[in-house]
Amino acid sequence: MIIFIVPKNSGLERCKKIAKDFSKENTKIIEVRGEDIPEFVEKMILQKKDAIGITGEDMFKEFTLKIKNPGIKILKKINWKDETAIFGKPTLCLLGPDNKELYELSKNLKVCINKKYSMISKKFLSRLEEQGFRFEKIYYSGSTESAFTEGISDLVVDIVYSGKASREAGLKIYEKILESDIVVIGKKTIEKEKSDLQKLYDIVYDRIQGDNKQSYTKGLVNDPEVLKRKLIEEAAEVITAKNKEELIWECSDLLYFLTVFMAMKGITLEEIYEETERRNSKSKETFLNSDELNITKEEK
Repeated sequence: MIIFIVPKNSGLERCKKIAKDFSKENTKIIEVRGEDIPEFVEKMILQKKDAIGITGEDMFKEFTLKIKNPGIKILKKINWKDETAIFGKPTLCLLGPDNKELYELSKNLKVCINKKYSMISKKFLSRLEEQGFRFEKIYYSGSTESAFTEGISDLVVDIVYSGKASREAGLKIYEKILESDIVVIGKKTIEKEKSDLQKLYDIVYDRIQGDNKQSYTKGLVNDPEVLKRKLIEEAAEVITAKNKEELIWECSDLLYFLTVFMAMKGITLEEIYEETERRNSKSKETFLNSDELNITKEEK
């Protein structure tokens, strides 16, 4: 099952729509705050869940500045493209008084920063600090324009969309910091670990290849009809198990005989994993390669 993690933020509604348009029987949608999605996806992947996040590029950038070597990456970018937005998409900007330019301001300034973008802002402002500016940083969850109008700050760092709120506050854009498209994020690498099931397979395979004529496993391979009957018998006992303890016992027996049968037929666990991955990823690939979405590949 593919689990889509999408923003509950109203400003990122189109991320939710992308997931809903693709949602099928083998998918599930979970809503969290957009800024929490990268961490949420990474945690779910660590739990071996097939999770995909859809959120703003700015949210992912902030996450990667906080977390070194994260276990997730951008799988696809989806062009935001909205004519009502000044830059066609949400854009993180440095804003200041509309009747002045940055170079006309004092070198010692108070800047109100939307706390969702603390790391991006810190990196950006460090460049201005190299030019001699000194900043007292104030972090709010919202109301950054109000901080300016009430004299709490001299500058603002926040997302600009239509620009209406900033204009009404007497602010203008001094500099663009980051334009934000929609990003689809997921697992960076396919983890390959030697599971306990693989260890069982290796033991069975070694006994099949060995010369021990007293080996029960070797005897099963030498008499395939007995092995087939055992498979049928154990499957029936799994179905008729009376309680959890008995079911665990019978499942263990069934896994053993199934592993012997697989090894006898030359079927590896890797081939089973690949088939399972193919089935699980078929819907994901359809989603990521959909021509209906305005998608561009992440620049390598």
